Amino acid sequence: MRCRGNTWFIPYRTIRSRDAQRPHPATFPPELPEMCMRLHGVERIRLAMDPFLGIGHSALAALRLGVPFVGFEIDPGYLEVARDNLKAAAAAPELPLR
Repeated sequence: MRCRGNTWFIPYRTIRSRDAQRPHPATFPPELPEMCMRLHGVERIRLAMDPFLGIGHSALAALRLGVPFVGFEIDPGYLEVARDNLKAAAAAPELPLR
């Protein structure tokens, strides 16, 4: 582990349609929680949890790293998008995320 400093640069895809590509108002790239999990030490994580799952980008990070994960979301629409994203990522990791 090493200190990444106080600013992290995370490249992300430019979006053309917020409704179609980022249906949640507070999205972040899956690379952000992935970097946090790696910094903490993936082998030390017993279970990652996101109490505000949204469209599931923290769950995608956990899936990519093979980390057990549980998330909670009260909005059925966001939960559906999260499930779709996880299914797509499990089937074809190279597909773009919504």
